[in-house]
Amino acid sequence: MSRRGLDFFDRWMAEHLPNVLTDDPVAVADLVDEMMKAAGREGIPASEIDEEVDSVFEVIFEALQHREGSLGESDQAVFELLAGRLARETGITQEQAGELIETIGTDWDALLREAHFLKERADRQS
Repeated sequence: MSRRGLDFFDRWMAEHLPNVLTDDPVAVADLVDEMMKAAGREGIPASEIDEEVDSVFEVIFEALQHREGSLGESDQAVFELLAGRLARETGITQEQAGELIETIGTDWDALLREAHFLKERADRQS
């Protein structure tokens, strides 16, 4: 996935998935369509998003399934997207972001809150 495609994909997930509560495959397919249309409006072709993610549907479905819990090994793509996004948005390391996701789960607001706390504590100590 290109940097532009990856940034769009995880930004879209962070902005849209916290407001969605579903495990209905049809609703998830609608989300995928919505995300792909939004990417197209920003000039990002589907092929740019599909390069690294085998199934956008699967990544979004897994993210919705595990938003309150921990991620398993089969959810590595979701884990990496979330950890990368969290690290970029808060200034913590990718390793710290991964540890937070393993500890807290995938609740985006809780992750942001804890990541900002970590960053502030590190800034005070340096």
